[in-house]
Amino acid sequence: MYIENFTSIIMAINTDSPEVTSLRLAVERRFGHPIESRSHFSKLAQEIELNTKEHIAENTLRRIWGKMKGYDTVFTRTLDVISRYAGYKHWADFTLSLEQTNPRESDVLRKSTHGTHSIKADELTPGDRIRIGWLPNRECVVEFIGGRTFKAITTQNSTLQCGDTFECSIMIKGFPLFIDNLVHGGEHCLRYSIGINNGLTTLERV
Repeated sequence: MYIENFTSIIMAINTDSPEVTSLRLAVERRFGHPIESRSHFSKLAQEIELNTKEHIAENTLRRIWGKMKGYDTVFTRTLDVISRYAGYKHWADFTLSLEQTNPRESDVLRKSTHGTHSIKADELTPGDRIRIGWLPNRECVVEFIGGRTFKAITTQNSTLQCGDTFECSIMIKGFPLFIDNLVHGGEHCLRYSIGINNGLTTLERV
């Protein structure tokens, strides 16, 4: 009963929050592949309506996936519908599942996304460099290019190579780093996850 009452409260959630990032991945797992093109979003909107009997506009989905500029938040009532498509009762049920699945990562989710534990792309200036590390013994220094784009400058024991580029909105110490539009060795790899089990162990400006 408490959760049901909680979901009736309409709130605005940052689309680059770790929870929303995790929900996008859950949706893509059910969808069957990364959602990138207009046709993907159109098909996803149709599938959501077919499965939940509720309508979400294609452009709303594109905003949540960061494909439309100028939209940084999404209402929980929209996340409720998307969560149902992903197999949960509502948004609160989904976030609860994150805590139950991995208590360590849930501690990170409850922290503020501001301060020393996180670095957001919109807080950086082109040329800023970030050192990230993850298990086992992986390390990379990346340079912010602009927008949401970073370039690998130095790498150690990592699949990432010098010169690789990728996009992300936020990096949080202790939480996996989900990156989009990775260009690795000259090949476009779309999406890649770093530190999937234990998260980033190092996150600092250099």
